[in-house]
Amino acid sequence: MGTLVGMHYPTKLAFGAADHTYVMCSTGLRAWGCWGGKTGGTVLCSGPGSTHQADAIAEPNEHAGVTCYLVNGVCHQAANRVLFPAGLLVTGARGYGLSSFMFGTFGRLTGPFGTCSAPFDKHTGITGDLPACLPPALPATSAQHDARLPHEIGYFNRVSLAYEKAPPATLRRGPEDERSLIDFMVELSDYHIEFKLGNRLGERQGRFRDIRADTEKSRINLENGFAQRDMSVMEFVARFNLETIAFQKQAAGLLDQEEYEVLFDLKYGEFIVLADPEIIPRAYPQLALRPQL
Repeated sequence: MGTLVGMHYPTKLAFGAADHTYVMCSTGLRAWGCWGGKTGGTVLCSGPGSTHQADAIAEPNEHAGVTCYLVNGVCHQAANRVLFPAGLLVTGARGYGLSSFMFGTFGRLTGPFGTCSAPFDKHTGITGDLPACLPPALPATSAQHDARLPHEIGYFNRVSLAYEKAPPATLRRGPEDERSLIDFMVELSDYHIEFKLGNRLGERQGRFRDIRADTEKSRINLENGFAQRDMSVMEFVARFNLETIAFQKQAAGLLDQEEYEVLFDLKYGEFIVLADPEIIPRAYPQLALRPQL
């Protein structure tokens, strides 16, 4: 079986932004850009998995079904989808903790008024490997093994099942379906907290849920305005960045230093953005024009 490798590198904003992530196979002869570049990174994780399945998940545009950048997700969610056959996530990439809260492990499943539909098609019927990704034959005494810890496997399985059972309303996203989307995103937030901190937050986890729900409501309103052409692309990006920073500040006010750093993989009091300045022009080539979602 082939090996999938999660890769990362700093974006141009460096200290002010998250890492870009992408996926390649261990031979280095095939890579998937996940909305951005696909060379020059360093290894985050690797493990055995069908590269044929990963290629199908990535789709020809290598966005992995993350339809609208900054609405359904960013490169982290696309990379997690491509890495699915290996059961890996891009945990450890700068900003991934924040990204996981804002978009979920495998991305938000819809955008404003039912636009930006982004279901996660795992292509579970596809197996095997791409010719470019076939490794040299292993000695008879060699065997690939799962290097993940039990709690990492449990978390991966838990969020995967959540996506499988996501209510249909999370895909439609009409006004009456917003509650379902909010509840789903809060559920994913709970899983992330429990994976990282167990039950350490106690009753504060309920307060964190309220913060996360309020953030989701606010961004839904922002996305609705974007879809109705009330703002330019750059206005949308700037306001989304402000929403992201506001969420981090509210979380920092609730958590202690260690909790914040464990959950967000950032220094306490460090606030970053998720919009990659190199991807925005490709994701929204109209830039100053009105959005067409």
